[in-house]
Amino acid sequence: MGFASSVKKDVENLQSVLITINDVLYDAESRSISDKALHGWLRKLRDAAFDADDVVDEFQTEALRQKIEENNCITRKVSDFFSLNNSIIFHHKIARKVKEIRERLDLISEERLKFHLRERPIPERPLERETYSFGVESEIYGRDDDKEEIINFLVHVDTDEDISVLPIVGLGGVGKTTLAQLVYNDRRVEEQFELRMWVCISENFDIPRIIRAIIERVTGTNCELSDIEMMQSLLREKLRERRFLLVLDDVWNEEEAEWERLKPLLRGGKKGNKIIVTTRSERVARIMGNSAPLRLQGLSIDDCWTLLRQRAFGLGRAEETPRLVKIGKEIVQKCGGLPLAAKALGSLMSSKRGEVEWLAVKNSEIWKLPTKETGILPALRLSYDHLPSHLKQCFAYCSLFPKDFSFHRERLIQLWIAEGFIQPSDDNMDLENIGSQFFNNLLWWSFFQDAVWDSDGNVIVCKMHDLVHDLACCVKGDEAIIMEAGKDKSISHRCRYSSVDFNNGEASECLQLAYKTKKLRSLIFLPCSSVVHIREFAFYVVSNLTYLRVLDLHGTGLKRLSSRISRLKHLRFLDLSETLIKALPDSITSLYNLQVLNLSYCHNLKELPKDMRKMRNLRHLLIVGCCCLTHTPPKLSQLSNLRTLPMFAVGEEDGCSIVELQDLNLIGSSLEIRNLHKVKDPKEAMQANLKAKANLQSLTLSWKRYWASSPTPSSDVFERLLPHPNLKELTIEGYMGIRLPTWMARAKQVSTLFSDLVELRLWGLKWCEHLPPLSQLPLLKRLDISGMDALRKIEEDGGSRCVSLEEFRLTEMPELEEWRVTPTTESFPHLRSLVILSCPKLMVQPCIPSSVEDLQISGNQMLLSAGSIGGLSKLKSLWISNCGVSSKSGWWGGLQYLTALQCLEIKYCDELNRLPEGVMYLSSLRTLSLSDNRNLKSLEGGRREPLFTALCSLTIMNSYAMAALPEWVWGLNSLQFLSLLFL
Repeated sequence: MGFASSVKKDVENLQSVLITINDVLYDAESRSISDKALHGWLRKLRDAAFDADDVVDEFQTEALRQKIEENNCITRKVSDFFSLNNSIIFHHKIARKVKEIRERLDLISEERLKFHLRERPIPERPLERETYSFGVESEIYGRDDDKEEIINFLVHVDTDEDISVLPIVGLGGVGKTTLAQLVYNDRRVEEQFELRMWVCISENFDIPRIIRAIIERVTGTNCELSDIEMMQSLLREKLRERRFLLVLDDVWNEEEAEWERLKPLLRGGKKGNKIIVTTRSERVARIMGNSAPLRLQGLSIDDCWTLLRQRAFGLGRAEETPRLVKIGKEIVQKCGGLPLAAKALGSLMSSKRGEVEWLAVKNSEIWKLPTKETGILPALRLSYDHLPSHLKQCFAYCSLFPKDFSFHRERLIQLWIAEGFIQPSDDNMDLENIGSQFFNNLLWWSFFQDAVWDSDGNVIVCKMHDLVHDLACCVKGDEAIIMEAGKDKSISHRCRYSSVDFNNGEASECLQLAYKTKKLRSLIFLPCSSVVHIREFAFYVVSNLTYLRVLDLHGTGLKRLSSRISRLKHLRFLDLSETLIKALPDSITSLYNLQVLNLSYCHNLKELPKDMRKMRNLRHLLIVGCCCLTHTPPKLSQLSNLRTLPMFAVGEEDGCSIVELQDLNLIGSSLEIRNLHKVKDPKEAMQANLKAKANLQSLTLSWKRYWASSPTPSSDVFERLLPHPNLKELTIEGYMGIRLPTWMARAKQVSTLFSDLVELRLWGLKWCEHLPPLSQLPLLKRLDISGMDALRKIEEDGGSRCVSLEEFRLTEMPELEEWRVTPTTESFPHLRSLVILSCPKLMVQPCIPSSVEDLQISGNQMLLSAGSIGGLSKLKSLWISNCGVSSKSGWWGGLQYLTALQCLEIKYCDELNRLPEGVMYLSSLRTLSLSDNRNLKSLEGGRREPLFTALCSLTIMNSYAMAALPEWVWGLNSLQFLSLLFL
C-alpha cells in the first residue's frame, strides 16, 4: 500500500507540473513564431506534456476501474489474488513512466533558461456570455455601390447569353463572400430568380461534388446518387426551363478544362440565368467570366474604423476616450482595408481596458512579420496570441475540419470536453455551459462566422473564414493533419489529431498513413458523399491507436465493432451514428472514461449492452432514430452524469422500471418515456421525479397505442408524471384514460405549469373526451391533435382563443363535430397553417380563422358543404383532397375572393366534373395541380379566359374522363412547367 501511495503522489506532482507547463506555453507560443530555436524547444515541451497527460490519465483510469469493479461481487474471491498482482505490476509500470517523463522534463527545463521564459499564470478574465445587437448587414460598410452594380447585372436579362458569369475578385478577407451574401438575400434578387443556389467550392473543384451540392440546393434533400451520369441527368432536369442564380464561392481552380466540363451541365434553363463567382485569382476570373469582373477594393480607413469602433466600444465594453480613439485610428491603418481584420481587431480591443494595453497592440512585433511567407494576416495572428490558452486549444482544434465546414455547436463542445480543453470551474458550472461560453467568445473574436441561430437566440451552426482556417492550421502545425485519400501527404510521428477524407480514394490509402503514428488523440472520419467500408481500418484503429480520446466513425458503413474497442481506455467520444451496426460488443462497457456515445440513426441497432451502468462518466447517450431499439439497459440510474437520454423504455425486468429515472435530473434536451402501460404502481411514476428535471425542453409520455380495448379506470399513473414547468414541447401518445390528469385539465394548474409551452401533441388518446384548457397556454405556437376518437367538440376554452398559435393539425377524429371560433381577429391572430384530415363530421363555426395562409382539408365533406372560404384574404396555399364536393357546390364560389392564393391542389375529388368557376378568378395563382379526379371532364370554368395569367406550373394527372385541354392553356405565357399524365 505504501508503494501505491507513493506512486499516486508522484502522479499528482506530475499533474502540478502540467499546470506549470501550460503557464510557460502561454508565454512561449506568442514568441515562437519569430524564433526558430524557441519553436523547436516548444515542440519538445509539448510532446513531453502530451506523454505526461497520457500517464496521468492512465493512472486515473485504473483508479476508476478499481472503484467500479469493487461494486461487482462476481467471482471476487477467485480474482482477489490476481487483482493484487495486477495492481502491483501496474503501479510499477506507472512509476517507471513517471520517472522517464520527469527526466525528460528536467532536460527540457534546463534549456528553457536561455529563452528567459516566464511562468506567468494564464489570464482568466471572467467569461461573459456575449450578446449580439447586430446582424450581418449592420457590420457592412462602404459596399452600397458594389451591391447595386451586382444587382443591376443580375436583374438585366441578356438575350444573347443563356448564362452570364460575373466574377468578384479581391484579396482574402476583403469581403467578397459577405457582399455576395448581401446580394443573394436581396428582395429584388429573390423575385428575379425561381432558383437560387449557393455552393462553396474552395480548393477542391470536384465536379461530382459540385453537381451533388447544386442538386441538394434545388431539391432541399440529400442526393444519394453516386453515378455521375445519373447526377448530370437529374441536374439538367431540375434546371430545365427555370431561371436560376448560382453562386460559386471561393473558387481556386485555374484549369480551364474543369470549368468547360461543368459549364454545359448548367445550360438548358431560361434566358437570364446568372452565375456569381468569388475568387482571389485574376486567372479564375478570366477563365470563368463572360462579363467584366468586379474587382473589390479594400475599405476606406473611415469604414474600417467604423467597424473596429463598433466592436471595441459597443455594448459598454472599453470606454471610448479621446486617447483610445487616437490609438485606435492608428491601429486601423494596419488592417489593409480588410473588414475581417478590422472586426478581429475590434473584438481584441474590446478586451483591453486602458491606454497601455492599446499601445501594446499597436506596437506589437507581429505587424513586422512577412505576411507573404506565412499567408497569415497579422491582425488575426495578433488576436490569436491574445486569446487565453484554453481558447487557443479550442480554436486550433478546428483545423481538423476542411474549409467551409459547418461546425455544430453542441458537437464541437463535446469534442473540446473529450480532449480536455474544458476543465471544471471553481463554481461547479456545467462543462457544456463553459464550452458554450468558449464558443461564444470565439464567435465574438471573429474566429467563427456565418452563424445560424435558433429561436432562443443560441448559435447552433457556424463556419470559419478560410483565412482563419489557415491560421488554425498554422498554429496547430504538424500536430494535426487531414488525411486525404488520393493525395500524397506525409504524416509526422508527432501528429496527435487527424481527420480522414475518403471522397477521392480508398480507405487503404489513409490506412498507410495511419501506420506511421501511434499516439493519435483524435481520429475523425469526415462526411463522405458515399458510404465507405472501412473494416480493416477500424480494426487497426481499435487495436493500435490506444491513446485516442475521440473516435468518429459516423456514416462509414461499419457493420460490426470489434471487441478490441475496450483497449481504448482513454476514449471519451465515440460516434457510430448512421452506421450499419446491429449490436455493440459487451466489452465497450469497460470504457470507463467515455462521455459521449452517439448511435443516432443506426437503423439496424437492436439492443444495447446490459452492463452500461458501469460507464459512470457517460454524459450523452444519443439514440435518436434507432427504430429497431425497443429496450434500454437496466440500472441506468447509476449513470448519474447523463445529460442526454433521448429515450427510456420502461421494462418489467429488474432495473428497468421507471424508477431508474429518479436521480437522472441532469437530463436535458428531449426525453421520450415509452411503455408507460407497464407502470402499474402510481408510486413508481411519482418516484420517476419528472418535476425535478429542469433541463428538459421536450417530453414525450408514450403508452402503447390502443393497448387497452376499453378505457382504463383511472389516471393515477398519469397524474404522478407531473413535469417541470420549463417544458417547451409536450407529447402525449396512446393514453387510454377518459380524463386527463388535473395538471392538464385545470386552468389554474395549466397556466402555471405550461407558461413556456410552445408545442403540444395529443396522439391516440382514444377514449379521452376533453382537451386541456388551451387558452391558458400563452406561448403555444404548434398544436397537433390526432386519433382522439371520443372527442366531439372543441369547446370555448379548448381552443377558441389561442393568441400565439401558428400551426394547428386535426387528424383522424371520426366523432369531432364542432370547432367554434369566436368571430374576431383576437381569437387566432397568428394562425398561419391549418390542416384538417379525416374529420368527416367536423364543422367550423362560424368560419375558418381569417389569418390562415396555408389550408389543407381531406376527407371532410361537411366542412366544404357549408359556408364559404371567401373571407380568407391571406390564404396563399390550398390543398383539397377526397372531399366529395361537386362542381356546383357554392363552396367553390368563394375561391374567387382568395386574392392572395398562389398554390391550389385538388385531388381525389370524384364528384368534380369540371373546373370550379371560382378557380378562373384567381389572379395571383402560380401553381395549379389537379390529380386523380377521375370524373373531371373539362377545365372550362365559366370564364372563357382565366385571370391567372402569371401561372407558372400546371399539373393534370389521372383524369381519365378529360378528352382535351381548353385553348386558354396554350395562352399562358408565364407557364414554365406543364405535366400531363394518363389523361
